[in-house]
Amino acid sequence: MSSPSPALRAFARLSTSLKILIVLSLALLPLGMIASLASIETAKANRVNREAAAHLLATDSAERFNLYIDHAAALLHAAQRQGADGCRRAIATLDAPGAAIAIFDARGQLICASRPLTATLPMHAASTAPIATIDGEDQAVRVIASAGDVPGWALAELPRALLAQSLHPHALDGSYSLRLSDPGGQTLDLATLASLPLGREVLADFPIAGGQLKLSMAIATPPLSANEILLTLLPILMWVSAAAIGWLVVDRLILRPLDAMQEAVDRYRLSGHFETPPLTTPAFEIRALGHAFQRAAQTITRHEAELEEGLARQTKLTREVHHRVKNNLQVVASLLNIHARGAHTAEATDAYATIQRRVDALALVHRSHYAELEVNQGIALRPLIGELAANLRGSLPASVKPPVISVAAGLFYVQQDAAISVAFLLVELVETAMTRLPGATIAISLDPVEGRSDRARLTVRSAALARDAAPIDERFELFERVVGGLARQIRAPLDRDEVKGSATIEIMVLDEAARAGV
Repeated sequence: MSSPSPALRAFARLSTSLKILIVLSLALLPLGMIASLASIETAKANRVNREAAAHLLATDSAERFNLYIDHAAALLHAAQRQGADGCRRAIATLDAPGAAIAIFDARGQLICASRPLTATLPMHAASTAPIATIDGEDQAVRVIASAGDVPGWALAELPRALLAQSLHPHALDGSYSLRLSDPGGQTLDLATLASLPLGREVLADFPIAGGQLKLSMAIATPPLSANEILLTLLPILMWVSAAAIGWLVVDRLILRPLDAMQEAVDRYRLSGHFETPPLTTPAFEIRALGHAFQRAAQTITRHEAELEEGLARQTKLTREVHHRVKNNLQVVASLLNIHARGAHTAEATDAYATIQRRVDALALVHRSHYAELEVNQGIALRPLIGELAANLRGSLPASVKPPVISVAAGLFYVQQDAAISVAFLLVELVETAMTRLPGATIAISLDPVEGRSDRARLTVRSAALARDAAPIDERFELFERVVGGLARQIRAPLDRDEVKGSATIEIMVLDEAARAGV
């Protein structure tokens, strides 16, 4: 099975709330991008429409300028035909503040003028078609026209303010510029562009007055209107809001209550008392989980109390049973001692002594087992062997020379069944040795087995255990059968050296792990 990638391992280490935020963001991102692209395309189409509308406005201004020039030329023709009175009538008809009209004869002599002109007009050949030029000094446009049936010509000066008012686009206010220019390089600015910070200029040039002048218009149009900006950002805002709201709902309604439940469970694990945290979440399932866990904790607490009570009662009963078994063994030992004192033959006395030694060994193991129940770590063999050797040495009659018993044992622990088998085996070996050769030396050792922490080697050495140390009788043959059966009970082979007189067997002991589980 392949190991997960570093990205998956990093994602797995994130908190659940952050995972939910990432998943929701990635899930909603395509929808937000589609909506944003649609809004951008709509904004582009609107911008194209605005640019087309700006060209229409510029065309309208150019046509109105041409109409105004034609209207001024018609007034000039009428004023030329009417003579001196024509100037006043033309000004009244024109109704243009700041405008001036003058009529000249065929020799160029001034016939009449509405006001003195500040600049002389260069003489051009008069024609019925109007002639339009720019006067840079007066900041005005001069129009010259001549009626075909009257000698001379008429001149009209149209100031910049009048032209700016006449050519003003009706749909714009302060977001455009107008400039008139002629082939001679003269220019006249009718309006100045107040550009937007994020706007763009749409330029349009139109020939006017039959190509004698050029009208240049620049219109500032925003790339996106406020509504378009809002529509463009709205999908992104909806994406961010949906991810944030989803994360907030999961975090506040699910994850935080679960964290509170976890803290309550941790406190219950330490103190044994569970208290449902105050859950303000509207999630019914989480509140139900808290109440269910509270009921379970109460049930567990009640069961633990019952188990503790039952364990205390069982411990009391076990102690009572051990106490009675110990008393019964003492009664048996006392009865054997009484019957032994009343025996009439040496064989009967020896038989009672043999039985009493085994009962004493069993009582000793039982007492050690009872002490083991208090500490729960197994029966220690070293004190058991020492006390058993002392009991065996003290069980001999005063007329029999006692043996010299030495014990060299490490600290090992065994279970009760193994302790009983070991005790009976030691009783058989030591009893046989001290009865075959009174006063013999008996060495008992208990050593660890190399490489095995769960085994120990028990060895009993004595010259009395050698096969030729004393005559072979029925009792020695019975001894061999008994120790063979005890070895099978211990489940290990008994290694006997019948020449030097030793018996060795490996026994199962409790290591640290096994003692912890006893």
